[in-house]
Amino acid sequence: MTDRLIAIDLDGTIEDSRTDMVSVARRVRAAFGLPPRPDVALRPHVNGGMEHLYRSCFDDFLAEDPDGYARVRSAYEADYLANVAIETRMYSGVGAALAELSQLGTLACITNKPEQISRHLLDELGVGQLFQTVVGGDSCEHCKPHPIMLTTAAERCRLTGHRTIMIGDTQADVQLGRAYGAKTVWCTWGYVESLQDPADAEAHAPVDLLRIVSES
Repeated sequence: MTDRLIAIDLDGTIEDSRTDMVSVARRVRAAFGLPPRPDVALRPHVNGGMEHLYRSCFDDFLAEDPDGYARVRSAYEADYLANVAIETRMYSGVGAALAELSQLGTLACITNKPEQISRHLLDELGVGQLFQTVVGGDSCEHCKPHPIMLTTAAERCRLTGHRTIMIGDTQADVQLGRAYGAKTVWCTWGYVESLQDPADAEAHAPVDLLRIVSES
């Protein structure tokens, strides 16, 4: 294994978890006695970070109880942890690519999902053992695109100052990598159809990551 840190986003890069996240929002709304909302109204808000999800999917609850944010967060995270991989599956080819990438460097998962939930999800998908660390949205003072997330990963892996690659599917992943000084790779199969600010490289299929990382 080389001294290369390979940082990889979770949602939209490794897997598509939107259906499960919408289902959690629907169940928690029901538990709070809130009127049901169609999935199409909830789905756009589940991939913009957890705070955005809570404030958008439970805006009516928080309007009545401005101090209820902690209740929303606690209820959502408890339900999600218990139902983290009902419908969530890895994108085709990602599992094999991750196994090979783990031979090219040290893998770290960087996600705005809570760390405990992210670790559990990776284990449920059968790839958790490939990652040296997982840095979630509650692991640091700031979330993506703040570079502290990569700084934390590098410190945990004892690879501060070493070559770093940031792989993800959103502009926030590219911004995070650039702010840290990492090479950035955009996965075109994810949630976002285009980037306003292009990454250093594009992967159109998981197998492309092996070549890009090997050449970095």
